[in-house]
Amino acid sequence: MSKQSKSTPGTCFQCGKSALKTAMKNHVLKSHNDGDELCYLIKAEGMHDKNYWLLFSLPLSTTLAALDKFLRQIWCECCGHLSAFWRDGHQLGETRKVSTLSIGDKLQYEYDFGSTTEILLTVLDEISRPKQREKVCLLARNNPHGQTCDTCGAPATATNAWEFELLCEQCCSKAQDEAAVLPIVNSPRCGVCGYTGEQDRWTSPNSTLPLGPEKVVK
Repeated sequence: MSKQSKSTPGTCFQCGKSALKTAMKNHVLKSHNDGDELCYLIKAEGMHDKNYWLLFSLPLSTTLAALDKFLRQIWCECCGHLSAFWRDGHQLGETRKVSTLSIGDKLQYEYDFGSTTEILLTVLDEISRPKQREKVCLLARNNPHGQTCDTCGAPATATNAWEFELLCEQCCSKAQDEAAVLPIVNSPRCGVCGYTGEQDRWTSPNSTLPLGPEKVVK
């Protein structure tokens, strides 16, 4: 359904720098790695489409429940589905401390056990930040994918979830089943179930909403 480049650049949510995924990891470790709170730098990617990616910090002192909440809000939540973390085939409880993970660990996150969205999580490195109220700090994110309508070639704004096709605004109005039309969103859950991205508040580096740029505790 999607027409995406092999490597999607992203934007640093701390300073606005644009870079590809690996270069962005190096950038945040070099330029945004200072403070009293020790965290892991974690990369999230769509399991089946790694052009969707996030880099964020998560304190070693918190639990996987905070990570579940973040992934639901930024990428997944639509109908209150169940979710789970897995490592090497074993399920990890949400009360597990982040400190029990190790650099290099890879976790699988599943949201919705019917129309499942699978996310690959990789613990990249340790990183420090100023203390903040929110558990997760988004450091960088892939830029939205520029896609075109399968019918006419105009910029696509929606997907037909049943036909697996991209539609522009004009072609959306001609769709026979409006219930199958969902907006294009910057998430690996795009076009799945009833996902519209309404809880995704991290649309730009200028976002000043919960879990956006760092909020320092005085």
